[in-house]
Amino acid sequence: MSRIRTAATGLVVRDGHVLLVKGDWPQPDTWLPPGGGQELGEPLHRAVEREVLEETGVIVRAGQLLFLREHIPANHEDGPIAYDRNHRVDALFWCEVVSEPSKLGGSVPDPTHTGVEWVPLDKVAGLRMIPLYLRDQLTDVVAQATAGTWQTKYLGDMA
Repeated sequence: MSRIRTAATGLVVRDGHVLLVKGDWPQPDTWLPPGGGQELGEPLHRAVEREVLEETGVIVRAGQLLFLREHIPANHEDGPIAYDRNHRVDALFWCEVVSEPSKLGGSVPDPTHTGVEWVPLDKVAGLRMIPLYLRDQLTDVVAQATAGTWQTKYLGDMA
């Protein structure tokens, strides 16, 4: 490990759909919420707003922190996803849409991204998605976050 990398990711939900990026990493046709690395001096809530805009073209306002998760590579040598070798700390925020372009697509997409879509919430369970914990809990997270009853969770060190 060479450093700790902090990142912010946005859970953006509108009209029964979740905003997801499609990519070829770690396997073809993998879906993930938009997000990425925090810049030096940038608060995490601003990082998620910037990353969602850069990757999707959607302007959001960061809301509640939903999950905080770490990934320590030395603990997951045989894990299913080959992350970079840095210790990662990822924050997932509930985000509200402020405005969106007529056509989805960001100005600074990740090189492994192949598209961005509003995916029906009831279709997410059948997708290859990272992080896995989010796919498996998405329905409950959306219901509770929408109702204002979600409690922020620290997930610890996960693959």
